[in-house]
Amino acid sequence: CTAKQYADFELLVDWRLDPNGNEPDAGVYLRGTPQVQIWDIRRTNVGAEVGSGGLYNNQKNPSKPTSVEDNKLGEWNTFRIIMKGEKVTVWLNGVKVVDNIVLENYWDRKLPVPACDQIEMQAHGCRCYFRNIYVKEL
Repeated sequence: CTAKQYADFELLVDWRLDPNGNEPDAGVYLRGTPQVQIWDIRRTNVGAEVGSGGLYNNQKNPSKPTSVEDNKLGEWNTFRIIMKGEKVTVWLNGVKVVDNIVLENYWDRKLPVPACDQIEMQAHGCRCYFRNIYVKEL
């Protein structure tokens, strides 16, 4: 996670799932809140065929990306993520897949996401590699 806490920001990050991993699944936490999802889109048993970039833990607001823009498993992908207030916009490999959607507070659904907190890279069940991580405060 970042040492610094961020309010409104733009994040650029390249990511790649290890094709030899066990059930590849990862994500990017925004202000300490899960998450912009990273999937192995072959995992249809968990709904991963919708593609990466969605706000996976949203329940009231849209959670799925608008299109599948993932590169082949094992290849590098690029997220551009803008967070302003509670709203998130995500581009995956240059294509907008989430457009100004409210990110819900996973930890306490009665409250909005924190106004300022850390950005975190997460993986479980696999290796996920991250590089070229840039954050710009807005």
